Amino acid sequence: MLLAIETSGLTGSLALFGDGQLLSERVLESEGRRHAQTLVSEVGLLLGGQGLTVSDLSAVAVSIGPGSFTGLRVGLVFAKTLAWLRGIPLLSVNTLQAMAQQCAGEYGEVLGISDAQRGEVFAVLCRRDVGGLMRMVDGVRVLSPGELPDAEVVAGPVVERHRVVLEGQSASRVVLPIFPRAGAVAVLGADQLLRGDVANAEQLEPLYVRPSYAEEKRGNGGKGQVVESGK
Repeated sequence: MLLAIETSGLTGSLALFGDGQLLSERVLESEGRRHAQTLVSEVGLLLGGQGLTVSDLSAVAVSIGPGSFTGLRVGLVFAKTLAWLRGIPLLSVNTLQAMAQQCAGEYGEVLGISDAQRGEVFAVLCRRDVGGLMRMVDGVRVLSPGELPDAEVVAGPVVERHRVVLEGQSASRVVLPIFPRAGAVAVLGADQLLRGDVANAEQLEPLYVRPSYAEEKRGNGGKGQVVESGK
């Protein structure tokens, strides 16, 4: 039984995946900074709804970003702690890839985007494979909305803010306002588990891509970029 954790934004979620299918998903209404206070009880409720306990978990997958600095940190610390206490595998899932996966049932190519602040977005291009899973074509990039690469679909929580620009780039482009869900994290995490692509809990960190605005003001660097292979 795999537990998936998604805390990258204002509204998080949890999901259970077993026997090759998504069994249950639970939305966390609280904002990222409050997830630490609620994750233990919310996981208990999710498991209890399926007649399960923590001892039934065999793996944990977590959304690692890009996203909220605080939310990602809370989710990752919880996932690491659970994996260590239970002695189970830890899987790390790119948040933008997870959003693309939410569109896999209908579209073959999706550009996942999220807010990078300062008028920019984080972006990852994904394509669906023969098994129906979205694979990252390239790494996370920081771009202005007008610089985004061509894609059949652009999806993410900030598309409404940039809809005029996005639709102006291509008359046939589909623009989908969606938020990352733990169900997609579970699907991608289960695939990683099957392939033996397990994270190193001691080394795994949130994918921030670049320093926060506060850190940049303190002189800890400028705009960054991560080159990351697709999973």
